[in-house]
Amino acid sequence: MIFGKKKYNLRREYDQSLVFQIDKAKIDWDTAQNSEEALLDGQVNVRLIQAQTALAKAKFNYLYREARRRKTVGHMQTHVLKSDRL
Repeated sequence: MIFGKKKYNLRREYDQSLVFQIDKAKIDWDTAQNSEEALLDGQVNVRLIQAQTALAKAKFNYLYREARRRKTVGHMQTHVLKSDRL
């Protein structure tokens, strides 16, 4: 402590940000999967929809692995924990 101020812990702040981004990426991935299933029957560009779903999945996997590498502790939702077996 310097002059009565607590040290600002950047690692904790970035870990919280990482957990928030993981939650958001999981929601985006779930939304993309649902959209893909709904739109595959229609007359739309199937490859574009599949690419967007694959991108959302890759983003989630990257963030999740980074959190595991950093041993980040946070509020992991149950739907995130179930996809640990990716």
